Amino acid sequence: MKHINKGDQFVVACVESPDTAPSVIAAARLFAAKLRHKSLMLLNVSSDNSDSGWLKQYEIPYAALRGDWATAIEGLPTVFNAVLAVTAVDPTAPRSSIANPRSLLRAFRKCKIAYLVVDKSFPTDASYKPEHTALTVDFHRESKEKLIWASYLARFLGADLTIALPQYKDSGLRTLQDNNLRYIDKVFPPLNIKYHKTSLEASHAPDLKAIESLHPDLLIALTTDPRATDPLDWIIGTPDRRLITHPSATPILFLNPRDDLYVLCD
Repeated sequence: MKHINKGDQFVVACVESPDTAPSVIAAARLFAAKLRHKSLMLLNVSSDNSDSGWLKQYEIPYAALRGDWATAIEGLPTVFNAVLAVTAVDPTAPRSSIANPRSLLRAFRKCKIAYLVVDKSFPTDASYKPEHTALTVDFHRESKEKLIWASYLARFLGADLTIALPQYKDSGLRTLQDNNLRYIDKVFPPLNIKYHKTSLEASHAPDLKAIESLHPDLLIALTTDPRATDPLDWIIGTPDRRLITHPSATPILFLNPRDDLYVLCD
């Protein structure tokens, strides 16, 4: 561990190798600067005594740990006071790499903070801006956490929000969705947050439909709840894995469906 002030709140760039590190660092640097000037740090985890000297070249405080990624990631909010993690996905990466889509989602399964997944082609020249940010608001209670993060992106990163609403025939699902929409009326007006609503055909994977119909710069999404798996996922892949491997390479800000999720309060 090098030069880390544990009193700060951190955006943590989860860097595995010099191959994907530049894209991860570029995205993490942007969010650290915009989210009320959070501190930036690098995290590298290896199962052996791999050389971590390459981390020094970025001149950013870092922690190089021996162990497994899943354990380190689960401890991010408590050990490093992290508020957001950033990592890279590479569909061609071997299963032993955290950049592999299956391995990435498995490693972050117990993550208690939001995490941003960017493609390894994410621009490193500071040109990226999440100007058009989209999210679906459905019947899940975690839609409220998605709305909180949407408010941060609007306030601090200047994002133009599009809220996509799956159209449900079931009255019970519509009621739960309406309850989540009422939350917008409580949170957004006092902060002068503007947004646009659009309808979305209800489907097994509404977030994928949102990417393909809205073409956002960033999508806020929930990961697949392991407590509610669908047999179809075994055939075509879980919606979250299909999101991070989508040809558009859209950055995805994920929230896990958990009872003890950490969110910012600025």
